[in-house]
Amino acid sequence: MNRFKSANDQPLDECVLDQALNWMVALQSGTCGAAEQHACQQWRNENPQHELAWQRLAGLSRDMRLNTQALPASDARQLLRARSVPSRRTLLKGFAGLSVATALGLSVRERVLLPELFSDYHTATGERRHLRLADNGDLQLDTRTAVDIRGAHLALNLGRLLLSTGTSAGTTVQTSNGWVRPAALSRMIISHDLPRQQGTQVQMLAGSASIEPSHGASLMLGMGHQLSFDCLQGGPLATLSSGAEAWTQGLLIAERMPLREVLEQLDRYRRGVLRCDPAVAGLQVSGSFSLDQPDASLDLLAKVLPVRVQRVFGYLATVVPA
Repeated sequence: MNRFKSANDQPLDECVLDQALNWMVALQSGTCGAAEQHACQQWRNENPQHELAWQRLAGLSRDMRLNTQALPASDARQLLRARSVPSRRTLLKGFAGLSVATALGLSVRERVLLPELFSDYHTATGERRHLRLADNGDLQLDTRTAVDIRGAHLALNLGRLLLSTGTSAGTTVQTSNGWVRPAALSRMIISHDLPRQQGTQVQMLAGSASIEPSHGASLMLGMGHQLSFDCLQGGPLATLSSGAEAWTQGLLIAERMPLREVLEQLDRYRRGVLRCDPAVAGLQVSGSFSLDQPDASLDLLAKVLPVRVQRVFGYLATVVPA
């Protein structure tokens, strides 16, 4: 899968990686409670290397998307290590372990490497899609988004969606972090597993919703506000970001956004590999950019910033100092 990559990937100590693997397997086994969740969070906070190892396993380096829920610990460790060590032989071992698990009759959906390929509905790179829900609500999927739909229950496995609920209040949206239960006639953006995103984010455009972390207390979110939540708790309440809905029209609105983050957004809509030289990653960007034409947006950035775009066969693009 094409992912935004930094030009310098920081190496990780093997012991730290092992600890991260142990925590992830334990927490995703389905047998851990709030105490274990809290202990894991403390471990992540102890050292920046701990958090870096966790994030690489959890999704910031998403070349392979692994879901270890319901796997035996040994199988889960094998798959996670396959993702963390970029060697062909190790990756093949991970695929072999997945094949064995599937052959034994275990649920494929719980073990897929690419959830967007096995969800009820998914969008490809650069694609957006509209769906009509059973309660006459409306659903718009952003690029690289995967959802399962079972009546009034939606599972957002990956990506971002815009949900407008109908006149009934029975719709629920589930992610690996918990549930979002919107009121009738509400409108919201929900995103999960996006670059630089911690947990699941909910942006309330109209109406209200109950946010229910899987191991934490629920809270209400009203119109004009947004928050992120993980399995334990909801983050601080914030005012809705300007331009939050712009992606539905194929636009990215940046207001003093670091160049790296702008490129991460464009990368989700671009086929190929997009890299950023660390020397220009922190440049501040303001303006409106086309998501539907990401290469044109790269050319525009090169006109307004002291950068240039190096391209190789139209597939690999690297933004470097001018």
